[in-house]
Amino acid sequence: MSAVIEVTGLKKYFGSVEVLSGIDLVVNYGEVLVIIGPSGSGKSTLLRCLNLLERPSAGIIKVLGSEITLKGFDLPTFRKKVGMVFQNFNLFPHMTVLQNVMEGPKTVLGLSDELTHDRAMSLLKKVGVASHAEKKPSKISGGQQQRVAIARALALDPEIILFDEPTSSLDPELRLEVLDVMRNLASEGMTMVVVTHEMEFARGVADRIIFLDEGTIVEDGSPADLLSAPKTTRLKLFLQSVSKA
Repeated sequence: MSAVIEVTGLKKYFGSVEVLSGIDLVVNYGEVLVIIGPSGSGKSTLLRCLNLLERPSAGIIKVLGSEITLKGFDLPTFRKKVGMVFQNFNLFPHMTVLQNVMEGPKTVLGLSDELTHDRAMSLLKKVGVASHAEKKPSKISGGQQQRVAIARALALDPEIILFDEPTSSLDPELRLEVLDVMRNLASEGMTMVVVTHEMEFARGVADRIIFLDEGTIVEDGSPADLLSAPKTTRLKLFLQSVSKA
């Protein structure tokens, strides 16, 4: 398998606080990597470093063969290849659902309205919200908004999608809608890095799980190994706390 993400010695400080303490990580093409860990463990910061929404304090990150941490790196071109889905949807409230999905291909790729319209409608159909194309985000449910956000991330035809706790602000029944879309993407071979507390999703969809705590990778392995036979007390205690939540 070929590596699409290679992280070496990644550190991140906010002021004097070390949030990431020397992360080494490889993600392979077509792999679904799930990152779990307690709040404040550095999960979202690690994800945001992978597309330079946060700039690392130290270390090297290579994505799709390019060292993105080099000065002068072409970030706009890189961002076309790496999509991101956030916890809070981040849709443009003044635009319709359809316009939200069309915006990236129009402004970033310079495609015509006709091409972007057809592609956007195809993606909205793929995630099951085509019937809401002309509505504003405020007029649809949170689960539908998150599915629109996934369609928007797919609109630039990325090679990797990063998901930052995409279901954490949703009610249980709405979570299932979003998780089903993510399962379908995984089955199609999309390379995905997912920060989540959804253990059943992790067990059923992840190729690999890493457990992050206090800015370090404590365990790294298959879902069966990590979730059924944790080696460390820290992971055992975390899994107990999640099961009670």
